[in-house]
Amino acid sequence: MIAEIRGIGWKAHAALTRSAGRWTTLPGFADSAFRIAGGEPIFLGSGEVAMHPRAVVFHPHVALPDCLDVQAIVPWRSEPLALTGEQKRLLHAGCVALVGGIRNIGVPRGLAVLLIGQEPEFPLDHAKGHVEPLARAIDDDDAHLAEADALPLLGLGPGLTPSGDDLVGAVLFAKRLLGMDGQWVLLTRRLIDAAQTRTHAIGAALFGDLAEGRSFGALHWLVECLVGDDQVLPAARDLTAIGHSSGWDMLTGFVIGVAGTAALPDRTP
Repeated sequence: MIAEIRGIGWKAHAALTRSAGRWTTLPGFADSAFRIAGGEPIFLGSGEVAMHPRAVVFHPHVALPDCLDVQAIVPWRSEPLALTGEQKRLLHAGCVALVGGIRNIGVPRGLAVLLIGQEPEFPLDHAKGHVEPLARAIDDDDAHLAEADALPLLGLGPGLTPSGDDLVGAVLFAKRLLGMDGQWVLLTRRLIDAAQTRTHAIGAALFGDLAEGRSFGALHWLVECLVGDDQVLPAARDLTAIGHSSGWDMLTGFVIGVAGTAALPDRTP
C-alpha cells in the first residue's frame, strides 16, 4: 500500500500512527473526504490534491483500504520560513505587486473580490465592514483592534472551510511569518479557541493549522517564490485552485496580513 500513496502530511501521519492506521467517519461529515483518526480530522484524497499536514493523498484510481500502515512512510512537512529583514521587504513588495496584477492569477472568488473593489455576495457581504478595519489593525500592528474584527469573520461562509476562517487564518499565518510579539501570540490562541464554537470541527482544525503557520504546501511555496522573486504567478495559481474559494480567501488574508491596507483598493476619491 505504501506504493499507492503519493504523500501524507505529518499531522495525518501522527494521527494514523496513534490509531494503528484506522479511521472513522467524522460526525456530521460522512459524505465528505474528511475522516477522524487518533482524535484528529484528516483528509483522504487522490491524484493532484493539494498537500496539507492533514492530507493522505493516494495515486489515482486506488481503492481506499480499511487500514493503512504508515510506519515506513516519511511524512510531508512544511515549516514556517525564518525571514531576514530584506526578505520581509521583498515579501511586502511582492504582495502589493501581486494584488496589483490580481487578474493575471484568475477571476477572484469569495472574499478575494474585495481586492478588486467589489462587494462579496451574500452571506460574505457581512465581511465587508470587518476586512478593512482588520487591515488597518495590521498597519498599526495592533492585536487588540485586530481581534474586534477577526472574531466576527470566524465561521462566515458556507462549506467545509468557511471563507472567514481562511482569511483570518491566513492573516495570522502572515503575522507569524513576519514575527509575532506576545500580544499577537495571545490573540492567535484566543482566536483558535474561539473557532471551536464559531465554526465546525473541520473549519476549526484547518483554521488552527493556518494560524499556527503550517498549512497547504501551495501557500508555503508562494512565500518562497515571493521572497525569491521567482514563479510567483504559478504559485499563486496553485493556491487559488484550492477548493471553491478557499485558496482565494487564503490569498486575500495572506496579502492583508503582510501588507495591511496597501493590499486593498485605494478608496480615495
